[in-house]
Amino acid sequence: MGNDNTKETVDKLLKSAKKEFTEKGYMKASLRNICKEAGVTTGALYFFFKDKDDLFRGVVGAPMAELRSVIESHMSIEEEDIKNYSPGMNIDLEDDLAAAAEVVKTLYKYKEEFELVISGSQGSSFENAIDDMADLMNNHYTEMFWHMKGYKSKKHMTKEDKFIVHWMSHDQVDIFVHLLTHCPNEKEALKQLKGMFSYITGGWFGVINNA
Repeated sequence: MGNDNTKETVDKLLKSAKKEFTEKGYMKASLRNICKEAGVTTGALYFFFKDKDDLFRGVVGAPMAELRSVIESHMSIEEEDIKNYSPGMNIDLEDDLAAAAEVVKTLYKYKEEFELVISGSQGSSFENAIDDMADLMNNHYTEMFWHMKGYKSKKHMTKEDKFIVHWMSHDQVDIFVHLLTHCPNEKEALKQLKGMFSYITGGWFGVINNA
């Protein structure tokens, strides 16, 4: 196949797949329907995608990777900054709010794809994507927590410390999911983010400063 024809065929398959997955979810989506809608044979589909899950990855994989990159980029900066932190030190939260806004913008850039991951990915390799993101947050916030608490290492964290950090990590992911699924557009989500950000940071420092 020529490069132009290849791109055209893949684009048709991905467009058709996105429609089918969105309407029916991963489990009930039909490869036969996807091929019919795209106007290609099942042989053509298997030439480009090894199976149904690979096709689903073709629809949501790149947006998920971009979101993770945005989050990890901010995390790496925070982890460097926190090494110089002393308990009680004032922290400028403008960069954190800006990073949260970038997450929101990324979510709305691929709104349909992320909504598909949230509500229609059961049975696919992305069905645990939300929990995986919470685990990423938990690992990061664990590092932040023991530094900011003034512990010598994370080994000094108590069972209660670990419990609250785990909960706050899931809570933050839930906030972004709530924004995406309840705000009609990016502008509204960014407006609501400000109040939610105050809640996140207030809760975080409340726990950190709790003796």
